[in-house]
Amino acid sequence: MPSETGARCVLQTARARRLSLCPDEFGMEQDICDVTLWLIEKHGLSHVHVWVDRHYTHVDRQFADVTVIASPWHRARLTEAAHEAFLALGYTVENTGADTYGHQVCDGHHSRHEAIQAYARIEGALRSWRSV
Repeated sequence: MPSETGARCVLQTARARRLSLCPDEFGMEQDICDVTLWLIEKHGLSHVHVWVDRHYTHVDRQFADVTVIASPWHRARLTEAAHEAFLALGYTVENTGADTYGHQVCDGHHSRHEAIQAYARIEGALRSWRSV
């Protein structure tokens, strides 16, 4: 969805293109955007990058590692929060030591409405995940 300025997040553009070609293929674009927007809202940040490393052989909800690139003072805490959010969304994180590639990051060009939806979605997933 375009933001107030008309810009679109590159992941949302990639998601729309993927869905137009392969509607049944799994993609994690929305999850990366939602975790990014959730971190920004939850921690009052102006900008953050959620870097997801995937193994070339991983499909669906698997990845090798997640790192949050933001203020160096909060990096470990934010990375831990993002890791928990992805687990709550049903991902498995396992670094086998095989070659990885970095998934494209969310550039934050989202509307305020999308940010609020992302925050609610991740908070709900975390509440459900923690109650199990």
